[in-house]
Amino acid sequence: MRFSFSFIKKLAPGNYTKAELVEKFNLHVFEAVDLGGDILEISIPPNRYSDAASHLGIARETAVIMGLKLNDPLLKAFKPDLKERGIFTVNIKDKNSCFRYMATYVSGIKIGPTPRWMKNALEVCGLRSINNVVDIMNYVMLEVGQPLHAFDADKISGGIIVRSAKNNEQIETIDNQNFKLSPDDPVIADADSLQAIAGIKGGKLAEVSLKTSHILVEAASFSGINIYRSSHKLGLVTEAASRFAHELSPELAELGMKRALQLLKELTGAKIYSSVDVYPKKQARKLFKLDLKKINGIIGHHFSEKEISKALQPLGFKKIGTKVEIPALRTDISSIEDLAEEVARIYGYNNLIPQPPTVALGAATQEDQITLKDRARSLLVSAGYSEVYNYSFLSKKETSSSAVQLLNPISDQFEFLRDSLKPYLIRNLESNSRFFDKVRVFEIGKIFYINKGEVSEKLMLGIALLLKDSLLESKGIIDSLLSSIGVTDYETVERGNSLEFIIDGRKIGDLILVPGLKNASVAEVSLEELIKVTGEEREYKPLPKFPAITRDLSIFVPEDIRVGLILDLIQRVNPRLIGDVDLIDIYEPPIETLRDRSAEPEKRRKSLAFRIVFQAEDRTLTNAEVDREMAVINQVLIDRFDVELR
Repeated sequence: MRFSFSFIKKLAPGNYTKAELVEKFNLHVFEAVDLGGDILEISIPPNRYSDAASHLGIARETAVIMGLKLNDPLLKAFKPDLKERGIFTVNIKDKNSCFRYMATYVSGIKIGPTPRWMKNALEVCGLRSINNVVDIMNYVMLEVGQPLHAFDADKISGGIIVRSAKNNEQIETIDNQNFKLSPDDPVIADADSLQAIAGIKGGKLAEVSLKTSHILVEAASFSGINIYRSSHKLGLVTEAASRFAHELSPELAELGMKRALQLLKELTGAKIYSSVDVYPKKQARKLFKLDLKKINGIIGHHFSEKEISKALQPLGFKKIGTKVEIPALRTDISSIEDLAEEVARIYGYNNLIPQPPTVALGAATQEDQITLKDRARSLLVSAGYSEVYNYSFLSKKETSSSAVQLLNPISDQFEFLRDSLKPYLIRNLESNSRFFDKVRVFEIGKIFYINKGEVSEKLMLGIALLLKDSLLESKGIIDSLLSSIGVTDYETVERGNSLEFIIDGRKIGDLILVPGLKNASVAEVSLEELIKVTGEEREYKPLPKFPAITRDLSIFVPEDIRVGLILDLIQRVNPRLIGDVDLIDIYEPPIETLRDRSAEPEKRRKSLAFRIVFQAEDRTLTNAEVDREMAVINQVLIDRFDVELR
């Protein structure tokens, strides 16, 4: 975001250069860059727009880190000229999109040129000068951070109504664009017509012109979600919309209104009426206990209560007894950790002495859950499956009665935490079925559900397949997973349209065919239940003391003999001496030869090469011993599989 250095220095006067300010900001506040001239580029985090996306907010930070006095224009006393509120009323019909609406009637306006100092500030920040009234609205937005709008009061019929647009309702904005709106768009209207797209752009009907003599000043607080959605849907991204999209504090509206009325009185000689303020649900105060021990533990430095108060007070924090009251505009402060961060950054991270962490060390243990996840992931990836990561939120129609509902969902489509991996895996199959005949995907993630009135979670494995015989392959891959972790005593039971996997009378997963999608199946297995039933024992095995001897074995075997049978037979010849057997090479005849049953059997044989490792636990083996074992292996293979030694 662009800022004017001279504007900042006007609000935080002192003997410092732009380069010094940039360096201090990078150490204590936000990332800052000197763009040359009077321009500074400062990166404002999304959660700091209420208090810091303004020259006054940046000046406050400057005064704190530079040890200066803030020249706050909002501290000036201001009283309206008239106690009356004018002839206007405000009615907020859509309370979900508008949290607060302030309107002030101003008469005796003289539209004219804007002072040079105000024009300079606007131009540095990328805004063009229009007239003194409109420029004051924009200037206050830059100075205080609250977007404002001025209507020509003589063109407003009755009062202000904040509501949702009607379907296909149209408006022409002040920049001569025409928009067709929908009920998702919040609008400002009067008794007869639309006057603005709320929080985004004013309408043409009540635009301030050279003939304007009475205005209605608006300062409001709108839902960030609604403004962002409408702004991007309409392709109308304005400075005001960008600010409202970051969920500004409703308290900022009052500050912006006060400053705008001050400047209108000073620069136009206007008469100010009392403001109408509709504020249905006021922003709650936030108080945190000043826990010195916890703050010092988080930062790793010993601060006294006086030092903490000295750091926080210039930022607007107030100490009330044993608690700290958070400034209304600091919507980013939600925990004691945030409070500790404020103390640490003002003190200076570079001034903190690095200390090694002091933690209690326990014996190293193996995390069963991580081990099982890794084993399942490795098995599925090696079988040609792709891992997916889906959302953790579902709509009401996709969940069961035990699903966990969110207090503040972003939309109706994401109203509940998922209580199953299946819905999104089915979507994965449906979306990929348009492009691929075969789809193999899996997901490892947590599901959430209500159990005895409490929110519980469980780690699950979901497997989704789209191919011929998908049900058989899904069952096979689950069988392989269970076998790999030592589970062999389980059963499968058909219940309706699903196949359930049962271990010791406990269901650990199920497998279903996807209705409406041919050759598609989805399985879901509880990894946490598997951990409970496996009870796998682990024992320490020391490294061997004696060297190993390696021998290679090359053979021809009939083409229908499975390699696994040969590996198993070699291993069982003498398990005490044979430590490992690996297949290191394989050659199979061309497919045409294998299909030609008239070809000689010798031509249809495949060639295999194995590496056998011999090792004893109590002695060093001799070559003679290994030769005897190899002779036994050769004879067993000849007798059992009719192999030919190469």
